[in-house]
Amino acid sequence: MKLKRSFWHFAHRRYQIAKPGVLAEVAAFVWSGFFASVYAGAILAGWRAGFLQALVGLVLTVTPFAIGMAHRRIRIERAKGPDALYRKRSEYGG
Repeated sequence: MKLKRSFWHFAHRRYQIAKPGVLAEVAAFVWSGFFASVYAGAILAGWRAGFLQALVGLVLTVTPFAIGMAHRRIRIERAKGPDALYRKRSEYGG
């Protein structure tokens, strides 16, 4: 519950005035998709990753995807109205 409260608190403070753009989401999803396809192609070609290489691959694919999803969630919530982020923040006790 604290994580959701912190997330919506950040979203309200950051995006109450500035409108979140779609470009950041697209960039995050393209970045994630590119590295996922590179790693998937390498694995299909017979490359076996060590622990550190697999960890780097996960970070390069999962982190931008998670950031893009969070940004998308904020943008969709903000589209519900001018005080939607404040209502969402208040819903979690912020």
